Amino acid sequence: MTNKEEQSEIRSKVFKYLARREHSRYELYKKLNRKEYNRSNINKVLNELEEKDYINDERFARSWIRSRLRLKPRGKRLIKKELTQKGVSKSLQDRLIFELVSEEKELEMAKNLSKKWLNRKRSKENLDRKLYRYLSNKGFSSNIAITILDNFREKNLL
Repeated sequence: MTNKEEQSEIRSKVFKYLARREHSRYELYKKLNRKEYNRSNINKVLNELEEKDYINDERFARSWIRSRLRLKPRGKRLIKKELTQKGVSKSLQDRLIFELVSEEKELEMAKNLSKKWLNRKRSKENLDRKLYRYLSNKGFSSNIAITILDNFREKNLL
């Protein structure tokens, strides 16, 4: 296969991936590299598509964060971890998290998740420790978890 043919095939694959959802450049590179395309051809196509704004890490990260806030609530810490795994730069992560995830929003998500979690619990043993650990595993800071625990204790939910 010639370089031009391979690049055309790569371009088709990228559009197929992007038709499903936004992807970071790094995610696309990893997927294409697993298909054993020439790395130089991969980079050439990705650069071209970035210049034409088909691939945009900021747009991807915004979409990812909004999706997480709406569909699978997570704390800032876990969202940052996911974005790091997807190859989004730390500076972009920090800027978008600051812009899109307010302390109030994060506290609201933690409260809603905690209520759902408590409704599923049959045993009332060690609920405060378990809830703290649950919130921590969902990426919420210890300050948020403690605020939720204090709030729930005041309302006699724990």
